[in-house]
Amino acid sequence: MSKNQQQPRFRDIWVNQTELGRHFGISAVAVGKKLSEFGLRDEQKGPSELARTEGYCHYAPMRDGTPFYLWNKEKVGMLLRQSGMSQLSQEEVQARSTAIELITLNREADETGMDKFLSFFVDEIPRRAYPLIDRFLRELGSPLRLGAEEPELALPSPPKGKHAPRESNISEQKE
Repeated sequence: MSKNQQQPRFRDIWVNQTELGRHFGISAVAVGKKLSEFGLRDEQKGPSELARTEGYCHYAPMRDGTPFYLWNKEKVGMLLRQSGMSQLSQEEVQARSTAIELITLNREADETGMDKFLSFFVDEIPRRAYPLIDRFLRELGSPLRLGAEEPELALPSPPKGKHAPRESNISEQKE
């Protein structure tokens, strides 16, 4: 390996099921089901002999000794792609993560009546990202949309400056 080439970092090779799922737009539970389908998990939901001997998993116990396994992102990713799943681009991973956060913040705002965190979060999202985030909001079954044109559906956003009201960038679509 030359001086210019760096060895891959541990975290670039080994990931948990949640992180693996983020790259395919699925949950950690769905990743676990796929691992079982591939024969990489046993009946107790631990790594199978195949997973351990073929380098699909890495034992990384927690500080308290609880067994924990990380999965080889490239090897398991290849199996997921071969099974017909599409791997998300980095931009899509970020947009999906933002959509999930918007849904969570909106739910919290509905429950508490406090929408400041939601408004601040929305204000930090670049407008160019709206269409991709809206795609994931739709796919996740949320009525929320960024930059929607129906003002009566708009949620409040924080004012610019001390007293300047402005229009919100998020709304709920009625479907």
